[in-house]
Amino acid sequence: MKSGTLITWLLLCPATGWAFEPRFETPGQLLGEDILPQSVLSLALEPADDGTVATIPVAGTLRKRSWRFSSGFPGTGSVNAELAAQLLDEGYELILSCDAAGCGGFDFRFGIDVLLPPRMFVDLSDYFYLSARLETDQGPEAVAALVSRTAQAGMVQIYDIRPDTVPAPRPTEPSAPPKVEEQSQFAPEPEASTPVATPETVTDITKTLGQSGHVVLSDLSFETGASKLADADFASLAALAAFLKDDPNRRIALVGHTDSKGSLAANTSLSQKRAAAVRTRLINTHGVSKAQVEAQGAGYLAPIATNLTEAGRTLNRRVEAVLLSGS
Repeated sequence: MKSGTLITWLLLCPATGWAFEPRFETPGQLLGEDILPQSVLSLALEPADDGTVATIPVAGTLRKRSWRFSSGFPGTGSVNAELAAQLLDEGYELILSCDAAGCGGFDFRFGIDVLLPPRMFVDLSDYFYLSARLETDQGPEAVAALVSRTAQAGMVQIYDIRPDTVPAPRPTEPSAPPKVEEQSQFAPEPEASTPVATPETVTDITKTLGQSGHVVLSDLSFETGASKLADADFASLAALAAFLKDDPNRRIALVGHTDSKGSLAANTSLSQKRAAAVRTRLINTHGVSKAQVEAQGAGYLAPIATNLTEAGRTLNRRVEAVLLSGS
């Protein structure tokens, strides 16, 4: 992206003084802006290692923003490179810049703070992360950017933080969220409070995985607080097995999720064990190839509902199938 062709597109607050104002080549839609005084931004220092992401905290007034680019998006790598160049021009020190494979894929994405849909969507195979820090007379400023896309739109999330000694301006009023009708593997997921319907047939599995890239296996049941999958016939597993056996090139990740009760370490372990139990059932009972299924655990890091009510916590306790390859 040549700087000479940039169309400076600044989304400025009524007052100045924020850590970073990005300039994008083509206009996008601001989907939201949160300003959080006396907060902390955790900057990733390096790619995920053994399922964890090393971070450094920067305290101050935190601003969280995201944009959607419905047209003219030049690609995740180009946008990441341009943001890095802008940060360097403003005197920032780059801490980490990596793509999905280099960052650590699934583990990295679920080890950092990501806005919930529809504010942000992340394609696990196509995203870039960027973190940077700047020392000022008032204290450190920092920026963390995440660039990804759906099939028809680019998505950018930027967190920036500055010392609390600088008065915070009012947030910019976001425009109304767009109506999106995307019909491909990486189309936007449903609203964060709306779980994906339980699949009952191979057609349901194919349609849901093809359109949203993932599906909740919400007919599964486990022993309370344990990873043992109930000894029952689950329609979703039979349909998922048929879907996978129909095409050996199809690969999925089974991802376990929990509510927010308990520690992250305990919940991550439990969610991974539950996903592994589902994988074992698919392999041993339904004859699915081991190479087509992997199991991961996200703990409480990716809720689809509030954890403040029992109904919400129930929705958050789930196992999802994420389509990695195939058609």
